[in-house]
Amino acid sequence: MTGTGQDPSQPFVHRREQKPLVATTEIADNDFALNAHDLSLRVSVQSALNRLSRPFVSVSEIERETGFGKDQLRKWRQRFGFPPVESVADGKAAYSRKTVDQLLLIKRLLEAGFRPGQVVGKTAPELEKLKLDLGLTVPVICLDESTQALIEQLKRNDLTGLSAMLAQRRARGTLLEFVRDTLTPLMVGIGEAWRRDEIDIHHEHLCSSLVERLLHAEILKLEPKQRLPSVLLFALAPGEHHLLGLLMIEAALAEQGAKTINIGSDIPLSNLKLAAISCQADVVALSFSFAYPARDLVPTLLHLRRLLPPQIQIWAGGAGVAGIRRPPRGVRIISDIGEAVTALNDLPSQHAVPAQHGGSA
Repeated sequence: MTGTGQDPSQPFVHRREQKPLVATTEIADNDFALNAHDLSLRVSVQSALNRLSRPFVSVSEIERETGFGKDQLRKWRQRFGFPPVESVADGKAAYSRKTVDQLLLIKRLLEAGFRPGQVVGKTAPELEKLKLDLGLTVPVICLDESTQALIEQLKRNDLTGLSAMLAQRRARGTLLEFVRDTLTPLMVGIGEAWRRDEIDIHHEHLCSSLVERLLHAEILKLEPKQRLPSVLLFALAPGEHHLLGLLMIEAALAEQGAKTINIGSDIPLSNLKLAAISCQADVVALSFSFAYPARDLVPTLLHLRRLLPPQIQIWAGGAGVAGIRRPPRGVRIISDIGEAVTALNDLPSQHAVPAQHGGSA
C-alpha cells in the first residue's frame, strides 16, 4: 500500500526457491519458458507503446493513463478550465495526447508537494518552469549502483535487459526484500531521473507495466500456508487508480501466508462491503496515493467503517495517508511493509482461529 517514493521497510525471515518468471503454469523446458516470457514482455511493451503513440485518449482510458479519476478531472475543469475535452472524428469525447502529457506533468508536481491550485490550469511552459525550479531546489537523491544500473537499462529502452536484471534480483531473496531493496528504490530513482529530464514519462509507464506483470506472476505462484489463512481483500477507493503500491504490499503478504484477493479500482463502497462479506475477509486493505483528494480520505474511511461488520478490519496505506494525524476509530494506518507484516501477524486468524463474519447487507 505504499505509493511511489515511499519506503516499505523491514525484512522477511525466510527465503523461497525462485521459479521461472511465467505468469500461468510451470514449464519444464527452461528455454521455452524464457522464450514465452520474452514474448509476453514484447507484447506488453508493444501494447504500452501503442497506447502512448495514439493522438487521442478516450475519457474511459484517461484514468489508467494518468491516475486521475473522471470526477477529479471534471472538478478541475469546472474550477480551473483544465483539462479540456475534445471531439474526435466519430464525435466521441477524448483528451489529446498534449493534454495527457500535461496531466502527467501535473501529477509529478503534485507528488513533489505542489497543491492543485498552484499547477492545474497553468500552461505547459509554466509547468516545465516549475519542474525546472523544483530540480534546482530539491536535494539530489543518491541512488546506489544497483538501482542506477536498472535505470540505465530503462534509458536505453532495453526492456529485455531490465526484465532479466529484475528477475535476478528477485531470485536473491523474499518478495518483501525484493520490494524493499529493489522496487522501491527503482520507483524513487525513476521519479528523480524524470525530474532531471534524464528520462521521459513513457519510460515510467513501460517500467510500471513490466513490474506489475512481474508481481502478478509472483502472486499467482503463492499458496496460503495455513488451513484457515487470513483473508485480505485489496482494493482501491473510488477515484484512486495507482495500483503498483497495492500490488507490492499484496505480494509481500501473500508470501507471508495470507490469502489475498485483489478486486482493483472503482468499486463503490457499498459493493466493497458485499465483497468483503462474501469473501469472508478478515481485512479490507485500501491504498491512497498522493493524488487522492485529502478532504475525501477520512470521510471515505469513516463511511466504509460504518458499512463493514466490526470484526472486519480496515487497513489504509500509501502516500495519501501520511497527513492523517488521528486515524478514524477502527482503521489501522499502515506506514510501510514492516507495519503490514506486523498487522498480519496480529490477526487472530493467523493463529488458526477462524473469524466469524456477519453484518446486515
